[in-house]
Amino acid sequence: LLYLGALELCQYNQWGSVADLASFMINIYVEEKLPVTDDNKERVYGILEKLSQATEYYPRVYEAAIQWTIKEQEGGGVGDSQMHHFIGCLQRNKGRYQEAEQHFLVGTSESPQALGGMLFDWAVRTGRQPDYGLFVARGVLKYLAIGWYDAACFCWKAFVAKLALALPDEVKQQQQQQQQQSKLSPVYYCNTQPLVNFVQLLLLAVERADGKPESPSTRVFIQIRNNYVSSFGDENGQTVNDLLDIVGEKYFGIVVHRQQSLFDIVNSMFAAPSSQPRIQNPSTEAMD
Repeated sequence: LLYLGALELCQYNQWGSVADLASFMINIYVEEKLPVTDDNKERVYGILEKLSQATEYYPRVYEAAIQWTIKEQEGGGVGDSQMHHFIGCLQRNKGRYQEAEQHFLVGTSESPQALGGMLFDWAVRTGRQPDYGLFVARGVLKYLAIGWYDAACFCWKAFVAKLALALPDEVKQQQQQQQQQSKLSPVYYCNTQPLVNFVQLLLLAVERADGKPESPSTRVFIQIRNNYVSSFGDENGQTVNDLLDIVGEKYFGIVVHRQQSLFDIVNSMFAAPSSQPRIQNPSTEAMD
């Protein structure tokens, strides 16, 4: 009844009342310990899809929905991945890229590709000459930091496919020998976007990592880090270094004693250069 009542009120744009009924319905889910089934999620999806146009009321409903899935998830965690992906898609479609990003980072196997495509669209919207590498690094570095290498690759491939179509004279596909084939294939070179090249080189180094600090892949990691990190600028430099510390420890066996937790670092500021609009990573309570 609450679900049908909320849908009925949607027809009259009574968004405050819709949010109240939806929140009440989710509270019942929590109190009755209803499992996170497809049927129960579909009711939430149906309301969220219509409510997404009401910016004032939408967040408290989806946050309640995520909290319900967290409480019903064994061992806690960050909540239902399908719920995160659904919310991420809704936010992306409304142009709320920062909000979408946090959900794609903990979504389904489809989320990395969605995030990569969205990051490209976000870059295009910032101006005539965006720093594309800065945007794709947002997704790739965070996926690597949380240990999801395949997601980092899918995010990259979705992004660079769009970039190659948009800048055919600047982004060139490179020929590879058979024995050098990679999950990233095809490999690209961008003659105007050094941070794009950095992200790809980082992924290639991680692919060959063996967890040993003295290995060739570790030396490559250290070299590209030293060569490229300064290009992120003063505003982003510390965050990028913190994320790369995690990557170095996780994949290359480089132990760094840090003060912040992983999620504090992932959720920290990730700003664009001063020539572009400031990009801030949102606080992600669900990830905490």
